[in-house]
Amino acid sequence: MIMEVLYIPLKYKLKLNEAFMYKILNEVKDNSLCLFSTIQFLEQTKQLYKFLKAKGKKVYFPKPLFRAVEQGQVLGCDVTGPISVKDKVDTFIFLGNGRFHPLAVAYQTQKPVYIADPVTSSLTLIDKEDVENYQKQIKGKLMKFAMAQKVGILISTKLGQYNLKLARILKKKLLSKGKEVILFMFETLIPEFLSDFKDIDFWINTACPRIAIDDYERFEKPILNADEVLPLL
Repeated sequence: MIMEVLYIPLKYKLKLNEAFMYKILNEVKDNSLCLFSTIQFLEQTKQLYKFLKAKGKKVYFPKPLFRAVEQGQVLGCDVTGPISVKDKVDTFIFLGNGRFHPLAVAYQTQKPVYIADPVTSSLTLIDKEDVENYQKQIKGKLMKFAMAQKVGILISTKLGQYNLKLARILKKKLLSKGKEVILFMFETLIPEFLSDFKDIDFWINTACPRIAIDDYERFEKPILNADEVLPLL
């Protein structure tokens, strides 16, 4: 039986206060900007877009090119909107909370990204040093991956995250490199439960990329997303 799934976007009901928008205007000095956000804060992002445009800023609010559907929207697996205008802008502004999405944009564009939190009215910069630290972290994990003998591949059964095809491609490539491979399928992943599998040397994630970035400290063994490992195979 196929069950239909209805997705209802939950949007935050608030208006940005003027003092917060002026704070962004005064602290972000560059003139050419790109705004992006998650679905929760898209209405507030539109408000900020109009404000900055009225103050003479050149502002981009791009459409996504992959899985996200609304203008200015990003998902954990889709930051194509802001990436598509990286050669046209000097700075990116993420309206929301958390570092996952803005770090992904900073990593792929090598440009400054501000996190403008509409709830706390805080403004935080992700700069080159943050990106370099993230790159060093990945490099260190890739060295551990090269030495790993037994690899676990994580597969989510959730709609939008399920990618058994990618897992099988990874498995085939890993086996050709002489590594032992085990596939782990789950609906909701609790990293602590994986601590029972002591013989796994390394985890590769094919589900939401956030698992390997925001939650990596919850794993006893190193973990990377599939796209970070594939270039080595």
